[in-house]
Amino acid sequence: MAPHGDYPSVPVWELLARGARDHPGKTALIAQTERVAYAELWERVLGVAGWLARRGVARGDRVLLRYPNSVDFVTAYFGALRAGGIVVALDPHANPDTARFVERDAGPRVVLNGEPLDSAVPAPAPWHRADLAVLQYTSGTTGSPKGAMMSHRNLVANALQNARWFRWRHDEVNLAVLPLFHTWGLSTCLHSTIAVGGTIVLGEPKDAMELAARHHATVLYGSATFFERLLRQPARLVPSLRHVKVGAMLTQGDLKLRWDRRFAHAPMQQGYGLTEASPETHNNPPARFKPGTVGVPLPDTDCRIVDVDQPDRVLAPGEPGEVQIAGPQVARGYWNGVETGPWLQTGDIGAMDEDGYLTIVDRKKDMLKFRGYTVSPNTVEQCLLRYDAVREAVVVGLRDDEDGEIPVAYVVTRATASDESLLAHCTTHLARYEVPRQIRRVPSIPKNAVGKPLRRVLRDQLNAGASSASASGSGS
Repeated sequence: MAPHGDYPSVPVWELLARGARDHPGKTALIAQTERVAYAELWERVLGVAGWLARRGVARGDRVLLRYPNSVDFVTAYFGALRAGGIVVALDPHANPDTARFVERDAGPRVVLNGEPLDSAVPAPAPWHRADLAVLQYTSGTTGSPKGAMMSHRNLVANALQNARWFRWRHDEVNLAVLPLFHTWGLSTCLHSTIAVGGTIVLGEPKDAMELAARHHATVLYGSATFFERLLRQPARLVPSLRHVKVGAMLTQGDLKLRWDRRFAHAPMQQGYGLTEASPETHNNPPARFKPGTVGVPLPDTDCRIVDVDQPDRVLAPGEPGEVQIAGPQVARGYWNGVETGPWLQTGDIGAMDEDGYLTIVDRKKDMLKFRGYTVSPNTVEQCLLRYDAVREAVVVGLRDDEDGEIPVAYVVTRATASDESLLAHCTTHLARYEVPRQIRRVPSIPKNAVGKPLRRVLRDQLNAGASSASASGSGS
C-alpha cells in the first residue's frame, strides 16, 4: 500500500480558523445578498460552539443538523465540530420515517433546525485526529441505512486530495449547488474551498448559470441530471469556469460531448467516490481524460479489483470484479455496526485497465440473474440512452419464480417512440438475454439529493405491485 502524503494533523474546523488568521477580510461565503468574511464567519462559529457547550455538548456527543444550504448550516456545522461534537447532517426534507430512524440510531444530544445560536466564545475542545467528525447516513455497501463514521483525518485528507488534484488556487469561487448535508457537497464545496482560502457561493440549482456569471464562479460540481437541465437552458457563456465535474452516477449518453462543445474552456470531468470514502477516490486527469472511465485513484489512494466470490483473489487488468479502496479518506466503519477494515468493499463492480483507469460496470447488488445469465443493468441502460428519444433510463429486476429476475426498463423519453422501436434497438445492440422484457414510461426517475437514481425505489415498487397482483389473482 502506498504511503500516505502530507495531510496536516488538524481538526476540520482548523481549516476555517487558519483562513480567519491568514486572510480575515476575504469573503468566505456568499448567500443571496449576504457576504461573510473569514474572520466574521469564524467568530460566528465560536459563538455556536459556546452555545452548544452551555447545553452540554462535549467531545463525542452527536449534534443533528437539519438545514438547507445556508450560512446557518455552515456556522452550525463548524460550531458543532469546534465544541467537540460529531455532526449528523440530515436532509431538511427527509421523510418522517427516515428522520426518526436517524435520530434514534445516532442518539444526538442536540437537534438544530434553524434557531439562533449566538453565545460566548468557548475554550478549545479536546481533540485527536482519529476523533469522529461526521456520521453520514447512507444505504451503505451492505443494504440498510447506516451512519458512515468519518474522522477529522478522513475529511481533511479528502478535502486536500480534491483541491490538490485539480490544483485549486486561493482565488477559486465555488458555486455550491450540491447539498452540504451530503458528504459530496461537504467535501468538494465546503472543505476543499475553505482549505485553499476560496469563496463559496450558496445557491439554488435553477439559478446556477446566473449566479456563476454574476460571481465569476470557477468551480461547479453536480449530478448528470443537473448538467442536463443546464444544457436545456438558453446558452450562456461563463468564461470564469475552469473546474467542472459530474458525479453521483455514470455520465449518461453524450452529456460530456454536448457540455464540452458549449464550454470548451471548462471541459467536464468525471470521477468516482462513495460516502464511506469521504467521498472522493478517483478522478480523470484533466489532460488525460479517458472516455468511459472514472479515472485513476487520487494520490495516496489504492484501488484493487477482486473476485466477487473469492474477495482475497486480486484480479488482473481488464477482469471485472468488486472494487475495493484503501486510503486516508476511507471511513473506519458504521455507527453501531461493523468496521470496514483496511480495504473498503464498495459493492461496485468494475474493471481496471493497464494504465490504472477504472471503469464501473454496475452495483453488485443491482446485477440481475435472468434465466441463469448475469445481466448488468448499466449495460442495458447505456444501450437505451444511445437511442435519440431516451433521456433517462433505469433497469431493475422483476422477481419471477421461473426466470429469476426479468429485466424491466423505466424510461423518460424526449419524443414519441414506440416500445417496439426501443426493443428493436436493444435487440440490435444487446445479447438476447439482456433485452428488457418490459418498457415502462415514467415522467421522471426518482433520485436522491445529489441526483443519483433511486433504483431500489423502482425495484421495490415494481415487485410490490407484482405481489399485489399475484395475491389478487390467487383469491379470484
